[in-house]
Amino acid sequence: MFGIGGFELFLILIFGFLIFGPDKLPQIANTIGRAIAKFRTAQEDMKGQLNMESFMDKESDEPFKNPLEVIETAADQAKSASEAARAKADEATDKVIEHTESFAERKARYDRERKARKEAEARAREAAEAEAQAKAEADPRTDVPSKTAMPAEEAGSGEERASEAVRGADAGSASKEVS
Repeated sequence: MFGIGGFELFLILIFGFLIFGPDKLPQIANTIGRAIAKFRTAQEDMKGQLNMESFMDKESDEPFKNPLEVIETAADQAKSASEAARAKADEATDKVIEHTESFAERKARYDRERKARKEAEARAREAAEAEAQAKAEADPRTDVPSKTAMPAEEAGSGEERASEAVRGADAGSASKEVS
C-alpha cells in the first residue's frame, strides 16, 4: 500500500496518537477512508463517461479513438479553415485597396460627371428649343395670340380705355425724355 512498509506505518500511527490523541484517531481514519472511496467512485464514473461518450464514434469503423489524435485532427481542420478564411480576407482587402480613391480623385470624378450631365441637359434644351423654333416656322399662326372676349364689367367704357391709352403714351414719352 503506497510503498509504505510496516515500520513506516508504525511511526505514522505513533505520531498520530501524539498529535490527535487515541480518541480522535479512529474518527479521522473513518473520514479518510470515506474520502478515498468517494474519490475512487468518481474516478471510475469519469473514466466510464469519457470512454462511452467522448471517444466513441458509433458511425465509424473504429469506435474507440485515441483522444490525442482526435484533438490533433480537429486542430488541423481548424488551422486549414483559418488559413482559407485569412486568404479570403486578404484577397478582399486587396480588392478594397485597389478600388479606393483619394478625396481629390473622387472630387475630380464628381466634377467630370457633373460637367457631362450639364452638357447633356444643355444639348437636350437646345434640341427642344430648335424643335420648337422649327415647329413655329412651319406653322406661323401659332405665334399670333388669340383674341378672347372680355366681360363687360372688366372692359369698362370706351372713354376710360381711351384715357388709359393717352396716359400710357404720356408715360412712355416722359420716360424717353428722362433717359
